[in-house]
Amino acid sequence: MTINELQRLLIQEIECLTKDIYITDTSGEPVPFKGYPQNINMSESYQSDIKESKETWAPYFLVRLDKAEYRKKEADGRNQAHMFLEVNICDSEYDRKGFYTLTTILQRIIGRFQKDSMLGAFYCDRSMNLNFQKEYEFPYYKGNVEMFWNLPDIELERINE
Repeated sequence: MTINELQRLLIQEIECLTKDIYITDTSGEPVPFKGYPQNINMSESYQSDIKESKETWAPYFLVRLDKAEYRKKEADGRNQAHMFLEVNICDSEYDRKGFYTLTTILQRIIGRFQKDSMLGAFYCDRSMNLNFQKEYEFPYYKGNVEMFWNLPDIELERINE
C-alpha cells in the first residue's frame, strides 16, 4: 500500500460522503464534488474541471501529502503520513451559504474518521485539526482538515545478485 493509494482511497471516500449534499458551482447549478491528489495546478486538464467557463467555477477538494515518515522497526513510533484535505466551496451569490456547505462537509469528514479510523490498510489518528481560511476570496470558501495517517510497513524484496 502506497501513499498514492491512500490519496486515491481518501478521494473516493470523500466523494461518497458528500454525494447527498447539495453543492453548486458559481452559477448556482448542482455539480458533483470532485477530488484531486496533491495540487489542482498540476495540469491544465484539472484547471478546466474547476473553471467551467469564463465566469463559472466548480467546487473541489485536494488530498495533499505534506510529509511522510518511515521509521526503523527498532525506533519508537510508526510509519506516518501527514495529510491535508483542502476543501474549496463556491459561493454563487455572496450570501455566505458556501460557508455553511463548507462546514457541513468538513464536519462530515471528521465525523467519519472519528467514528471509524480505518480506510483500507491505513488508519487515521483520531486527533485532527480543522482550519478555515481567514480571508474570503470570491468565489471560494476554503477550509482544511489536517490528519495523521499510519502507514503499513513497506515490504522490501531481497535483490538477488
